[in-house]
Amino acid sequence: MSISKYHSHLLVVLLVLLVSTWSCQPPSEQHLINLNIENGLPIVRRHLPIRISLDQLKSISPDFTFSAFALAMGDPTDRQNPPKRIPYQADDLNYDGEKDELVFLLDFQANQAQTAVIQYAPGQAPKEDGDPIAIELIFQRKSQAGIFPSLAVPVALESNLSLFLLQTNGAISAFVKDESSLHLQQVAQNKTISELEGLIQVSESQERDRFGVGGFAIWDNQERKFISIRSDSDYVRVPVSGGLRATTERIWPKLIVDKQTTVSVLHRSTVYADNAILQQQVLIDDLNNRLSVVVGLTEGEVIEKSLLKWEDRSVSAIVLPLSNVSATEDSTLLFDSKAEWKTYLFHSADQPIQSMEELEKIAKLLVASLNSPPGLTLSLPKKNKKENKLPPNSKTKINDSENEENKTK
Repeated sequence: MSISKYHSHLLVVLLVLLVSTWSCQPPSEQHLINLNIENGLPIVRRHLPIRISLDQLKSISPDFTFSAFALAMGDPTDRQNPPKRIPYQADDLNYDGEKDELVFLLDFQANQAQTAVIQYAPGQAPKEDGDPIAIELIFQRKSQAGIFPSLAVPVALESNLSLFLLQTNGAISAFVKDESSLHLQQVAQNKTISELEGLIQVSESQERDRFGVGGFAIWDNQERKFISIRSDSDYVRVPVSGGLRATTERIWPKLIVDKQTTVSVLHRSTVYADNAILQQQVLIDDLNNRLSVVVGLTEGEVIEKSLLKWEDRSVSAIVLPLSNVSATEDSTLLFDSKAEWKTYLFHSADQPIQSMEELEKIAKLLVASLNSPPGLTLSLPKKNKKENKLPPNSKTKINDSENEENKTK
């Protein structure tokens, strides 16, 4: 969905203000943080979400705040080579009313290192004319989420490449798109999924499916049965519905296990722009480890703790675990009471996959990439040098959500 003419004019004004922000303030008065990001793998990685938490930024600059900041690729003090502006957004992920994480997307060549620079106004300092402006800089909205009663599901998310319906029973209905676009605004105007053009459903999963495409269920290890998550007490919220990232949460404050036992459950789902990927997390407040999370892919195959479904002339899917898998069965992965995983979709028209063996190779490459996220180092300019080097395998720092296009190049 393209931004409106009004928003286009507004964006131009904001960009002009940003240019003056980066160029007019004397270098001695600028507050900068360098984000040095290095791709340590010999592969191209495109549309990679880079996540930087407020705590990380404060660890290098205690006076940093998301109230007034700007980000670009390059040195803002270098007037010969002005920095390149890229889309970014700061989000409130824990729903406490304060922004706590910055996210932006980067493309990497093999073994490439890049530097992003954050300019900010100190949180306790009075604002001056040259201070940066805190805005969500989005050139084109490419993700969104919301609650749409006409869909008869608790919540829906989409990127410009995919759309996911989160069913009441935990199953996922997934769609890829013929072209880059957003559809949920049409749904808000009372259109049904079947009336939308350019959507291709994965597996055409039915309501009776327990998992669909990367959905989940809760297993009672004591009673050896599934726990129903259909409940009148659960609720849904949308912490983030930005142009680069959208996140939803479904919460069960007291999910009934039996007559004497209830537990709290959180299911979080996230999509990123330019990625046909759904990242999910389930957290169960279960101190006795009685409950486990089961993730499934209808008609999928278990291969080395991953779930794969190959379709010759339709959409293939891969489900990869991001947390420990304790067991596998037909088309399912068994986690403990805390689980995190990603579902990748591949449209054969754009990315032809000739066989299951080829899909297995793609899965292995994705696993290797997830295990080797780019290294991230935060530093201050040389005049006030300080470094905070983050471990390269820290998943909370960089979210390695490449699409298959990145892997085959």
